Amino acid sequence: MTGKSIEERKAALRARVQSQLQASQDATEQRALVSSEELVVSVEDVDAAVELAAERTKQRWLRLEEVERGRWRTIAASLILLGSLLGMMSGALILQGNPSDIISSSFFASTDSVDIIGTAIQAEEGTEVENVTVELIDIETNTILNSVQTDVNGLFVIENAISKLHLLKLSKEGYNTMELKIIPEKAGVGPITMSYGNATITRDHHTVATGWDLESAVGLSTTIGILTVITGIVGIQAAVEVRRGKYYRRTQYLAGISLFSRGLIIFGPALILAGMITMVFIREQFDDYQGE
Repeated sequence: MTGKSIEERKAALRARVQSQLQASQDATEQRALVSSEELVVSVEDVDAAVELAAERTKQRWLRLEEVERGRWRTIAASLILLGSLLGMMSGALILQGNPSDIISSSFFASTDSVDIIGTAIQAEEGTEVENVTVELIDIETNTILNSVQTDVNGLFVIENAISKLHLLKLSKEGYNTMELKIIPEKAGVGPITMSYGNATITRDHHTVATGWDLESAVGLSTTIGILTVITGIVGIQAAVEVRRGKYYRRTQYLAGISLFSRGLIIFGPALILAGMITMVFIREQFDDYQGE
């Protein structure tokens, strides 16, 4: 083998080696470049995925929060609605009493005349006084309308006395004369005491109604029944407003008015009050509420 050929082979070998080294270096640089590009793309994808997951989680929590808010509003509305319905039932029961039947009943119906029944009793001894003269006198004309005597039991009966103011006069020798202003009633008059003496004693046994009569009481009861029903209806509107969640203060005012519906005396107002308290805790869920 000649020296020239050896040199040529060495040069060729070096050339191949350098070519392979260059190719390896190029391949390494290319892989590094590709790896760098892949790494950048991967980070962007991860960021996008994280943002998407965060947004989905946020939306999920918002939906859960809205469901929870709606649940509490439903509870508050249900409490107010139930209390208001009880109030309307109470008002209906009051109105179903039919006051006109009570007024027109025979018990309360006025009569033109009644029998006056009474007893004369000796004041000191408590025994019945016989043969006492009992006179029914028209107080306006001072006319004697009827006159009877007490029996052995001190009992007297004056029949068909007109129901208006009269003077009932009891007299007997040796006893004080008793003059009683009365309005004859079915219940009669109580025992009348006769004391020894010769004076005249006047007493007023009739009463003038200065307070509420039956018709006024029935009218008041009817008014209360109507107001109870109306405030119950207001409570139903309050329950609707709670479900809408628009106006916090107006809803509280309506619920406050519905407290007067008095459902079953205290149970209805207690339920409505519980609903109002619940609204206080969820007031930020109303559109017009501004936290202070």
